[in-house]
This record gives sequence, structure tokens and C-alpha cells, in this order.
Amino acid sequence: MTQMTQTTNPSMYQSLRRQLRPLSLKLRLNDGLALASRTLWMALTGSALVAATGWITPIPNLSWWALTPIALWALVMIGIAVLKPLPPRRAAQRVDRLLGLRERLSTAIELHETGADTPLAPYQQADASALAAQLHPRQIPLALPRRPLLIALVPALMTLALLTLPNPMNRVLAERAAVAEMIEEVTQQLAALEEELASRQDLTPEQRAELEAILRQLQAELARNPGDRQEALADLAQAEMRLRQQLNPQVDAQQAALEQLARRLEQLSNNPTSPRPTLDQLRQQLENLAASLEQMSAAEREALAQELGQQAAQLAATDPTTAQALQDAAQALERGDLQAAAEALQQASQQVSNTQAAAANQQAVQQALSNTQAARQQIAQAGQQGQGQQAQQGQGQGQQGQGQQSQQGQGQGQQGQQPGQGQQGQQPGQGQQGQPGQGGGSTADNLGQQQSNAPGNVDPNRPATQQGQGANDGTVYQPFNPSGQTGNPDQITGQQGSGGSSEVRPGQGQQSGLNNPSLVPYEQVFPEYQRAATEALDRGSVPIYLQNLVREYFSRLEP
Repeated sequence: MTQMTQTTNPSMYQSLRRQLRPLSLKLRLNDGLALASRTLWMALTGSALVAATGWITPIPNLSWWALTPIALWALVMIGIAVLKPLPPRRAAQRVDRLLGLRERLSTAIELHETGADTPLAPYQQADASALAAQLHPRQIPLALPRRPLLIALVPALMTLALLTLPNPMNRVLAERAAVAEMIEEVTQQLAALEEELASRQDLTPEQRAELEAILRQLQAELARNPGDRQEALADLAQAEMRLRQQLNPQVDAQQAALEQLARRLEQLSNNPTSPRPTLDQLRQQLENLAASLEQMSAAEREALAQELGQQAAQLAATDPTTAQALQDAAQALERGDLQAAAEALQQASQQVSNTQAAAANQQAVQQALSNTQAARQQIAQAGQQGQGQQAQQGQGQGQQGQGQQSQQGQGQGQQGQQPGQGQQGQQPGQGQQGQPGQGGGSTADNLGQQQSNAPGNVDPNRPATQQGQGANDGTVYQPFNPSGQTGNPDQITGQQGSGGSSEVRPGQGQQSGLNNPSLVPYEQVFPEYQRAATEALDRGSVPIYLQNLVREYFSRLEP
């Protein structure tokens, strides 16, 4: 019998290791699944905590954030399963134990690693290699602990419920998204406004730079806003405050007064008057007057001096510098100093130019202020349209019910009442709850009608015969004329008292009443008020950022 020169055969050992490799992978898979089943509850609990936090504070993409703990846990499990080594001896020992091989595989591995010098070692390795060739990974069963999986079911159900049930924070997130969208739109509007102001030639470089600085800072602050409504409103309010600091409350009054001066100078020169002369036209008029003083007659100079003095007196309160220049021109004309008068008129023209520049800046500031106010309103209403409509609908239904009850009560209070009845029962014009003033001394159909005990049910814009009724005869209450013309005052004479003085005692008059002259047809007075408002807009008495509101108001009232 041939004696072996080495105790182990390397080729047998390598063949055994190669055959153990798939079995070792199956064992590592078992270890990874066991560890995952025991730690799954931790990942699901983290997901439940994230989902629960999303019910307290708004979290965008809550579902993805809730899956983050599970994703991290899965990466850790995969890393452990892939990177954690399983030595060949340990794998052979576990295979022997699981398949009942009586340590045949592990003994062959140990003999090779320890370098044992025995005659039986090669035969043992050959036997282990032949045995390993017959093994298959499916012979190793998968073992998953069920108890940890049942424990993990609780946070899994909690996470599922928190992510599927209606979350009150979803409304907050929707509002933030709407606010963010509106902020982006407002930022674009402000950028367009900045370009428009940059193209204006009537602004000085200093004025343009100041406005651009305010608008650019506002755009930068809004661009950093992720959708916080309060922060955006605060930024807009700060910008509005800076813009208001650029406003001069005297400019509008100065412009209106100078336009009146231009209109008066047009009338004085017998030229066609403009509906609203510009300050540039006024400046040209003053320069023309300064150049034509020598061609005027003495009477024309005297009339011009008188007119300039009167206009200076009217401008003294709103534009004292221009008023002083006009007063100097008037005094120079009275002295016959034409050169001094021309210089004073030139000085007034220069002051008009300054006012014109200030008015242009005022208009630009008001335009920017109007845009920021509109932007603030848009952001304040962003994401709340649906809620506002529901609130208005509920409020309208409540008011409708109250109105029906009020009309019904007023109608009952008017039954059986006739004008001009004596003092039996409740008389026309009777005070509430038996107070003095019964009778009212009037038998007019539209005065003194019975009122219910509910206060605040009298409409001054409707005749008393229709108080408490749903009909409207198209009349409105007009206590004054918008054109400024005064009417004839009314005088009521009382009864002669014992002391020689007149006394007026409520409830004792028996004379017939008169129709209320303040109630006039709506179509009759609307053109007067509309014309007065239009003239105010033309004179510049209404700020620019309110002019559109006034026009819309009268357009809706138009019969």
C-alpha cells in the first residue's frame, strides 16, 4: 500500500468550498430574513411616528416621508446580508446541523485548516466533497419568526390609517400651494411693473432708482417664501410702508390747483379750454405770457395782474412757492416792471415743472402702491375662495331668513293703520312703547307709518308707505345736490305760546303732511352723481389706486 505524502488534498478542499458556496448563500439569506423580521417593527414604528407628525404639522409629500424609515431599514438589512461574512467552517457546521450530516462537512474543513497529519484525512475530504456534491440549497428550509411579524402588524396598520384617512393638514398644504403659486404670479407682476417704470422718461434717475430698489427687494423676499401667507403679507406691508413714505400728500392738491390755474389762463386768453389741461400746457402758458407782456395793452396787463393776484391767493394754501411767484408777477405788472414780471412768470413756470416731476413720481408711486395692495389682496385670498363662498352662502341664507321674519313682523304691524286717524290706538308717527309723540301732526301717506318694535327697519332711501315691504319703487334718498346748488330752506312755524314765543309740541298738529322731497327717482339723480365723480377723477382729487374702484362702482350702479 502506497504511503501518502500529504495529509490533505488541496483540490478536494477547493471543491468542497465551491460546493458549500450556494449553501452558504442560502444560510446568509436566512440570517437576513430573520434579522429583518425581528426589526421590521422598528421601521414601521418610525413610519407611524412620521405619519402622526403629519397630522400635527403640515408636511409636504407626507407619504414619501413616511416611507423613508422603511427605505432606510431595507438598505441596512441588505447591507448586512451582503457584507456580513460567513466563514466556511461556520457554514459547514450549520449545514451539518440542519441536514443531520454528523459534522462530515465541518470536519473536512477543520482538517484542512488545522493541517492535521492523519492517514484518514484525504479519505474524509473525498467523502465530504462527494456528499456536498449531492446537496442543494433548497434542502435548507427558510425559517421566519412569526411573532415579530405579528408585532410589526400594529404599526403597519397605524401607518396605513394615518396615510389614508382625511388629514386636516391637507387643507393647510393646499393653501400653502395656492399661496406659493400666487406669490410666483405676483412676483412676475412686480417684475413687469419694474420694467414699465424703468421705461418711463418723466421720472428722474433718483426717483426711478428708489422705486426699483423697493420693488427688487420685495421680489427677492417673495422669491424666498415657500408659501407662508403671513410672511408674504408682512413683506408686502413693509413694501407698502416704504412706498407710502415716498408719497407727498400735497402733490395731488397742488396738481389740481395748477390745473385750475391753467383752465383760468385759457379762459383769460380766449383760447379753447381743455377738459383737463396738463401741467405741461400750464408751463407753456406761463412762458408765453412772459414772452408776450410787451405786446399787451395796459388794460390787458391790469387784468392779468388782477387775475394773477387772485390765483396766487387761491394757490397760497396748496403751493406757496408758485403762489409767491404769481404774486411777484402781479405786483411787478402793477408797477409796470415788465422784466421783473417776466422773470417771476419764468420762475412760476419752473416751479410748475418741479410740480410736474413730483406729480409723475407721485403717479408712479401710487401705481406701485396699487399693485402691491392688489398683490396683498390676492395672496390673502389665495386658497380661501372655496371657504369664502361657503361662508357667504351660509350667511346669505341666514340673512334671507331674518329678512323674511322682519318683513313679516313689519307687515303685521302695519295692518289696520290708516293715515290721519285720531289718537285712538296706535296713531301714525306714534313713538314706540307709548312714548310721547303720538299723532305726529301729519296725515301724509308717506310719513308716520306704523313701525314694528324691531329697531333698524326703516330705509331712508324708500318712502314710508313701503317700509317693511319687499317692493322698491326706484326712488333714492337725496338730501343734497351734488352740483353744489342750494335749494330753498324749509321753515316750520310752531304754535304761539303764552309767553309770546313759538312752541312746537309733537302730536298736536292736525295739518296734512307733505311728500318727502328728498325721495327722487333713481334714474334722475344718477347722472348728476356720476358726472360729479367723473369731474373729481379728472381733477385728480381721487388717488390713482382708487380711481378704478370708483369707476367700477358707478358702472355697477348704472341703470
